[in-house]
Amino acid sequence: MKILVINPNDSNDMRLLIEQSCREVASQSTDITVVCAGAGVASVEGYYDGAIAQVGVLEQIQLGEKEGFDAYLIACADDTGLYAAREIAKGPVIGIGEAAMHYASMLGYGFAILTAQSKSIAILSQNAINYGFERQCKGVYAACIPVLALEALSESERAHLVARAEAILQHSEAEVLVFGCAGLTQQQSHFSHKLNLPVVDGVRAGVSMLEGLVRNKLQTSKRNTFQTNTMA
Repeated sequence: MKILVINPNDSNDMRLLIEQSCREVASQSTDITVVCAGAGVASVEGYYDGAIAQVGVLEQIQLGEKEGFDAYLIACADDTGLYAAREIAKGPVIGIGEAAMHYASMLGYGFAILTAQSKSIAILSQNAINYGFERQCKGVYAACIPVLALEALSESERAHLVARAEAILQHSEAEVLVFGCAGLTQQQSHFSHKLNLPVVDGVRAGVSMLEGLVRNKLQTSKRNTFQTNTMA
């Protein structure tokens, strides 16, 4: 199977981090391609960035349809352009934020989300409601670190983030931590070891979920909501 993974921002360093995580979990028979959206957005931090990046995400999916991809992963925890993408893709489309919440909901009584910037709190909180996880989500919290700074954390910065995560878990009484930014994708095992609980990275979760959907020959329903616009 062929999976196209789209990084909504234009950071090649983040694209490489995402690609590394994808290849760590993908089956040998799965062909993974990771691209940047190409919309000129350095990092997706808030509604405006997301609106601009969405155009690039959709363009990449349109190209993917022509190239015969079976499924698509949107590698931003905001799930940039997710619903629109489902209208134009034949195969399943998942956002890493959505995938992480689904996994976390099965691993403990409640999860907390750690994102990069406070501008993302409202977006991720609303997404949790939209996906049906209002009761399981114990809160969205910001690390107050720029998205691109997560690509190369120093040991002191990483220790600070772990301490921040522990404080969040104590406050929220969540039993699972969800990464609310693709920039944290390579930190999963370290955080899980330090916190001694499940830490869910949506990049890995999304790839695994898409593989299962494709193997089971499941696609997005075109019955009503995500019916393809014939004028597009």
